[in-house]
Amino acid sequence: MKMNFLLSADLHLSETEKEYSFSVLEEIINLCIKENCEALLFAGDLFDSRIDAEKLRNDFRAVLEKLPTSCIVYFLPGNHEELRAKENVKLESFDFGRARLLAEKPCSIHVLNEEVELLAIPFQSDYSEYRDWKVPPKEKPLRLLLAHGTVPGIAYTGPIEETDGTLDEDLFSFFKADIAALGHLHSRYLNKSGDVIIAYPGSARVWREGETGKRCVILGKTETPRLEQLHLASAGEYRIVPVYVSLQGELRRELPEDLTPADWLHLDVSGVTEDEPFVIAALEKLIEDLKKQYRKVSFNTKALFILEGISAHPLATSFLKAWEDAASRYKGEETGVYELARLQGLLALKQTLESRK
Repeated sequence: MKMNFLLSADLHLSETEKEYSFSVLEEIINLCIKENCEALLFAGDLFDSRIDAEKLRNDFRAVLEKLPTSCIVYFLPGNHEELRAKENVKLESFDFGRARLLAEKPCSIHVLNEEVELLAIPFQSDYSEYRDWKVPPKEKPLRLLLAHGTVPGIAYTGPIEETDGTLDEDLFSFFKADIAALGHLHSRYLNKSGDVIIAYPGSARVWREGETGKRCVILGKTETPRLEQLHLASAGEYRIVPVYVSLQGELRRELPEDLTPADWLHLDVSGVTEDEPFVIAALEKLIEDLKKQYRKVSFNTKALFILEGISAHPLATSFLKAWEDAASRYKGEETGVYELARLQGLLALKQTLESRK
């Protein structure tokens, strides 16, 4: 029996970014409807913390009501559903409406239809004793394994968390899984290992600094089976924007033409200048203006260097004239290369002048 399902992970619904995170949830729901999905799977960290789950569950339930009754929703807890938990208040005590909570540890089995069964493994800091789990033999033609943890050897965006929950690849084959639908890694991954398709959709929204690339969910079709990544436009992207500083402290930036209001802009400030206070004031004004247009703006000034009097030095003026003559002939992608050459040249000059003091 053919079945379509949508896999999402690490949405991190939160009070602090409620409007943004729920806009992504709305798009996920709309994709479910568009693709005629019979199941929506949340592979952990649906909420940013236990407190967020408690305070946002009513809004979450309301959004799910937009789904057709034929679409079943499964919510597997991740490590963030355990964060900031109140003593003696279990996640199971909350009503998530259409979403069926898969919190039974170490695992539970659920029948999706005549040909597909779901093996649900909620987050645990240690999965090493999986061979001792009492898991029934595979009864359906296709077993879909839903879990939250890290598979060693797969690229990860961001720092490893203290309670990482390492999933041995052998666990998938040991339980005869055909598809391992996973959360926890905030980067996308889709590949076959032996007879098992390992699928990480990555974080459904840009949750932290450095999560570059498009945010996605995975559309699964069990007939083949076949998995496909679908872009979430409402999630935006983490975009690194170079900001070049002149000797006089003027800022020059080149914003990509395809930016959207949901994007997180990270300003990478570089240059050699004489007037740090002027640069910081100009940067603060730029950030204030950009925050009116984009979801979030951050910056770093690690590549900004200060040297008083450098603009009047004959070596500096001679170097910059030669650089401007060369750089004016190049546009587009090569701009960054010539800006780097400018920075390196001025840094070399700065080092030479300071060594003479």
